[in-house]
Amino acid sequence: MREALAQRSGESQPIRNLNMRGFGVSDAIASQNPCRIITLCPVITAEEELSAQVSAYCPIQKGDDATLMCCEYITLKGTKPELQGVGELVRSLLIQDLPKFVWWKATPNREQPLFQELAAASGCMIFDSCYFSEPKAEFLKLKQLLDERTYVADLNWHRLSAWQELAAAAYDAPERRSDLLEVDRVTIDYEKGNPAQALMFLGWLASRLNWSPVAVTEESGDYQITKVSLRSDEGREIEAELAGVPVADWGEIPGDLVGLRLASTNPQANCATILCSETTGCMRMESGGSAQTSKTQQVAAPSDESAEALMAQQLQSWGRNVLYEESLTMTVEILNRR
Repeated sequence: MREALAQRSGESQPIRNLNMRGFGVSDAIASQNPCRIITLCPVITAEEELSAQVSAYCPIQKGDDATLMCCEYITLKGTKPELQGVGELVRSLLIQDLPKFVWWKATPNREQPLFQELAAASGCMIFDSCYFSEPKAEFLKLKQLLDERTYVADLNWHRLSAWQELAAAAYDAPERRSDLLEVDRVTIDYEKGNPAQALMFLGWLASRLNWSPVAVTEESGDYQITKVSLRSDEGREIEAELAGVPVADWGEIPGDLVGLRLASTNPQANCATILCSETTGCMRMESGGSAQTSKTQQVAAPSDESAEALMAQQLQSWGRNVLYEESLTMTVEILNRR
């Protein structure tokens, strides 16, 4: 489904225009920011022509009776062909001279006229790669949007923040920081099905350590294995393995990270690190006898990884995320070695 919304920050007062859906997301956003939500709601059959509904919503702010922030809702319903022609109407409903965001709740479709119109009207195109069915093709489309100077954001990127922060913090100590460049073995486990998070994490790590991808191979079976060969600036060979692990208790987010191990073939290097999800434990990552010499930590999942909650966070970011863009560029370079 495709939708659009205008959002205003409570402190700085500008109204932003977004593409999103329904009242579920409004609770996460409107509690902090007044907003206008323009929802494009496709229906399979229509007894009448394109219809519109307008309403208002003012969530009660717990503990703060002096503050009342409200949302406006404009819902456009129609068949997909009818909605393809509402781009000009949506643009007329956006508030000019203010930052604009579009949440495209589908895979990127640069050939679709509605997508083109909304991308041209927005300041940022927001996606959620946890639902990408073909990450290689769809990450490439995101990179093409970046190359065209379109500001792109991925809600799934925010789900990696705890893993990134703990991985970086593992090398804060001077005695470990000096051995970080000795890391040449990387293992990333994720819930089998969608490798988007694992690919983005490896892209982030490789972009931070100046690794260049050399080759990628894949193996099928109970575990969905992707092996990536990389090379450092100093010519060191790095081997990374991304493993889609079958799990009994699937989470709400397809492809969540399960575990991470950073190690070295140099037995003298003090760089071994193991991170694992609180829900799965570290058993697989601690196998092979490396647990005694590794810095091991469990990663606590954020209290709410839902797209609605992450959207509220994304709306607080006005500028381009250079770290994400560099990581996405590296992720695409890795995928192009397949």
